[in-house]
Amino acid sequence: MLRRSFFLVLLITLGFLPGVHVDAQAEPPGLTADYKFDEWIRIQLETKDFPKLKGTQIFLQSEGDANTWSSPLLVPEDGQVSYEFNPAELNIRAFTSLLYWVEITQNDGKISSGDKQPLNYVDNRFEWKQRSQNGFEVYWHTGDSAFAQNILDTAQLGLEKMQSIVPVPSPEKVRIYVYDNPLDLRDTLRGTGRNWVGAHTDPDLGVMVVSLPPGPEQRLEMERQIPHELMHILLYEKLGPAYVNLPSWLNEGLASIAELYPNPDSLIMLESSQEKDTLLPITSLCNAFPRDAAGAYLAYAEAASFTRFIQLQYGSILLDQIVRQYANGLDCERGIEIALGKTLSQVEREWQREALGDDPWITALKNLAPWLVLLVAVLFVPVALVFATLRSRPAPNKPAN
Repeated sequence: MLRRSFFLVLLITLGFLPGVHVDAQAEPPGLTADYKFDEWIRIQLETKDFPKLKGTQIFLQSEGDANTWSSPLLVPEDGQVSYEFNPAELNIRAFTSLLYWVEITQNDGKISSGDKQPLNYVDNRFEWKQRSQNGFEVYWHTGDSAFAQNILDTAQLGLEKMQSIVPVPSPEKVRIYVYDNPLDLRDTLRGTGRNWVGAHTDPDLGVMVVSLPPGPEQRLEMERQIPHELMHILLYEKLGPAYVNLPSWLNEGLASIAELYPNPDSLIMLESSQEKDTLLPITSLCNAFPRDAAGAYLAYAEAASFTRFIQLQYGSILLDQIVRQYANGLDCERGIEIALGKTLSQVEREWQREALGDDPWITALKNLAPWLVLLVAVLFVPVALVFATLRSRPAPNKPAN
């Protein structure tokens, strides 16, 4: 059996068996790639040193994407092969790593495949400076090295806080890209429909982008944005692809309570929504948050308050159990029920009563108020009619003495 297998391999190697034969070889000279961020990615090949070519096939692959894009090209007379990919059409994410390569088909049908070449697709509208420490890499284009060190220190403090909330690993490699205004950052998020955000993370890439405009609020924003986005990345490192199973309220809630400087407007927003009876049901925050700014802000505030309540009420060990139950694929209702022995609605009522000071009797009266008004109206009208009728009757004559 072993001799037969060896003979079969020998036949394939010598090309005596039919089929398309692809030779792997050193990269053909003249293969280059360039890009203009958010506009085009151009791959060029100089083929004049490769006579008798029938055609070429150019390939492009993005990190974290199972798709491989390709384009067949005929070789022109001058031997200059060039093709442009549109990154927007291909949904290529900013700050991702790309691989490109080429296959050359000769007139005799023989195909030669070149080595895969790397291309880092960063926002090349800016010249980035770089500084690293303890698995964190910060890239920035405005500010001095002290500014970058503050970011690294904030990331380390955020890591220590989130490890006290749930067990998450120390980072292997986290890249932090810092813009000096939110508008430039939002150019990297075109097509998401979230043109109000000030930060964004691709957890599977280990990349976060934040906007930290100069000014008195810069440090506070740094302490809010960086730990928040870091929690998303480390949750992905902890759970792997199962990260996507986390309900939105838990994913964003964990990230929000990891912030070193929580949003001071959240409590005001929650109190106002409670008074107006406009709180969003937690079940509505299982799959996604509202895409409008006002709805999203309320959703973030509720997620943070609800997750913090669970941590304080049940402890970090049970909070981690909730995370693991969802990572195992349980749905939004079942995950928390298995971990805590209570339904999501029961825990939500506890949160509203104990964290928000919501009195269930007052809430019930508020809910019944329209019906009570209707009941009073229904009962009052007949009584009023009877009373009016009695008053309109003439008084009976007194009998004569």
